[in-house]
Amino acid sequence: MAKVLTPLMSADAKGSVGGMTYSRVASGNVAKYKARPVRRSEKYKMSNRSRIGFLARYWATLSQAARDSWKAWAEDHPQPDGFGGTFIMSGINAFTKLNFNAMRLGAPADMQELPPVDECPASLDTLVAVTGITLPGDVDLSWTHNGTPEAADFNEVQVAGPFLSPGRKEVYNRFAFVQSEAGDEVVGTVSDLDEGMYYWFRVRYVDAYGQTSAWLYAQATPMVTP
Repeated sequence: MAKVLTPLMSADAKGSVGGMTYSRVASGNVAKYKARPVRRSEKYKMSNRSRIGFLARYWATLSQAARDSWKAWAEDHPQPDGFGGTFIMSGINAFTKLNFNAMRLGAPADMQELPPVDECPASLDTLVAVTGITLPGDVDLSWTHNGTPEAADFNEVQVAGPFLSPGRKEVYNRFAFVQSEAGDEVVGTVSDLDEGMYYWFRVRYVDAYGQTSAWLYAQATPMVTP
């Protein structure tokens, strides 16, 4: 951040232009670099809305017995509420969540009219993110599993950033899907990131039925051009 006397040849410039943000603070006018958001979620919005709409219509075709089964599954699987507690989903929310996860990641299973019987077979135990070694803009990820991971399942990778400096991981609304790896994989590379910036990464295990493990988090900066 720099203190400026006449920003943009004016007495008092405000707003963002050319990658710079101009504002006024108690000490005077200042200019600072404006981080460029990744906007990775934009390309998935239309397809995600279509899937959710399809699932809502499909729910209407289920028998009452099937709906009761989903309600019972939801009651047995409390979900984190984002405030350190848990809540109970409705039957339709459980049906939509699991089928949406499976469809979004490309699971080969058909539409699940009934909830899964078995629990998610694996979860993540550790996650490490380091500066990539292959191409500028790369970050290399590695993780380990608990349980028995299966090749037909997924490790889902999401990213938040870029940030100008290291920060806390509590930026849940900033994370966006970037890629997935096969369930039995233990490494992945996220590419095309902004050099010199900081990113948060999170990874979780997702089985072919859409059941998920808890997220694990790590932070790293991408490889820079030599």
